[in-house]
Amino acid sequence: MISTSTLTLALSLASMTLCSSLPTVSVTNTNTGSSAASSPDPNCTPLTLPISINTSASTISLPNPANQSALTAFFTALASPTLDYAQSLVNGTHTVNETFQISGKLCTPSGQSSGGGVLEFATHGIAFDSAYWEVGGPNSPYNYASSAVASNHSIFYYDRLGTGSSSHPSGTQTVQSGVEIEIAHNLIQYFRSGKQGQFDKIVGVGHSFGSIISYGITAQYPDDFDDVVLTGYSTGDTTGTLIGAGAFDAAIASSVFPSMNVPSDYFVPGSFSGYQFDFLRYPNYDPAVAQAQFDIRGTATIGEFSTMSSNSPVAPDFKGRVLVVTGLYDTFFCSGNCAEKINGTTPVELVKTQYPSANNFTSYVPDDTAHGINLHYSAPEIYSFIEQWIGA
Repeated sequence: MISTSTLTLALSLASMTLCSSLPTVSVTNTNTGSSAASSPDPNCTPLTLPISINTSASTISLPNPANQSALTAFFTALASPTLDYAQSLVNGTHTVNETFQISGKLCTPSGQSSGGGVLEFATHGIAFDSAYWEVGGPNSPYNYASSAVASNHSIFYYDRLGTGSSSHPSGTQTVQSGVEIEIAHNLIQYFRSGKQGQFDKIVGVGHSFGSIISYGITAQYPDDFDDVVLTGYSTGDTTGTLIGAGAFDAAIASSVFPSMNVPSDYFVPGSFSGYQFDFLRYPNYDPAVAQAQFDIRGTATIGEFSTMSSNSPVAPDFKGRVLVVTGLYDTFFCSGNCAEKINGTTPVELVKTQYPSANNFTSYVPDDTAHGINLHYSAPEIYSFIEQWIGA
C-alpha cells in the first residue's frame, strides 16, 4: 500500500544486465581534476574499484560520427517526435564481458570510519561527472556531499562509466544504460559486503540519467536500495527529452577538450546557452557557479542517448520508500513545466505508478529550479528536505 506525501511535482527508464564478483578496492590519493578524486576533504577517501560485469547490451547500428556534422545529424534525427530514431538504431544485443575501473569517493561523518548509519549511493547525470555532488568544493552551500555528511550520513559518489577518471570504452556499444545499471549494482554489492564497514541502510540518490540508472536498480535489483531518491526525474513526458536533446548543442568531446583521448561518439554540451536552456532557470542561479560547472562539464555518449528509455516501465518488487525531487521548470522531464497535468496528474506524480509496492511515495517540486538542481540558489533548501526525508 502506498501512502503519498506531495509538495509539488518529476522522468523515465533504463535497461538490462547480469552478474559478477565483488571488486577489490584500490585506495587512490591522487587528485585528477574534476573527477571523483578532486576537492580534498578530511572525511573523504578516493577509491578506485575494478568492476567486472557480464551483461547484455544493445547492438547499435551506427558508426562513430565522422565529424561534427555527422554528430549534429544524429541529434537532429534523435530530436524528431515522429521518427523513434533511437529505437530504429538497435539491432539485437551483444555481450559485454569486461572489467572497468570506476573512480569514486566515500565520505563519512567525523569519527565514523567503519560503516554504520546511512550510506547514500549517488549517481550523477549526463553532462556532469561526480563533481556534480560537490559543486563549489568544501563548505559550499551547493555541495551535496557536504550536506549529506553534515546530516550524519555517509555518501559514495562516483564517475559513471565513460566520465571523469573511470574507464572510457566504446561510447556506442558499451557505455549504455544497461551496462551502467550492472556496474552500479556491483558497486552497491561491494558496500553491502561490509568491505567498507557495515551500513544500516543504503539509499540510492540519482540525478537525471543517474536517476534512470537508480530506477533501473530498483526495477532489476529491488533489494539493493532500502530507499531511493530520484532527482531531475519524471515519467510520461517524452517531449521534454526531445526538446532537451535538441538544445544540447552536442559537440565532439575531443574537439572541445583536446586532452580527452576519447572517440567521436563521446560528446559534451557545445555552448553555455544550450547548457542554460537544458539545466538552468535564469536568474535563479549563481552565474559563476554555473560557469565553473560548464567549464568542467562531463561527457555523454551515443549509447546513452540511444538506450535511455530501454528500462522496465515498472519496478513491481521494490518495497522501500521513494522520493522524487524535480525542479518546477525542468526541461528534460517536464518540458519546462512540472505543474502541467496530463490526464489528471503531473509527470512527477506519475512516477508513483512505477512503484506499486513502495511503502511510501513522496514528491517535491521546488520553484525557481530547473533540471540542474544542484546549481540553483534553491539547492540548500532542497538538500535539507532530502536529508530530513532520508532520516537516520
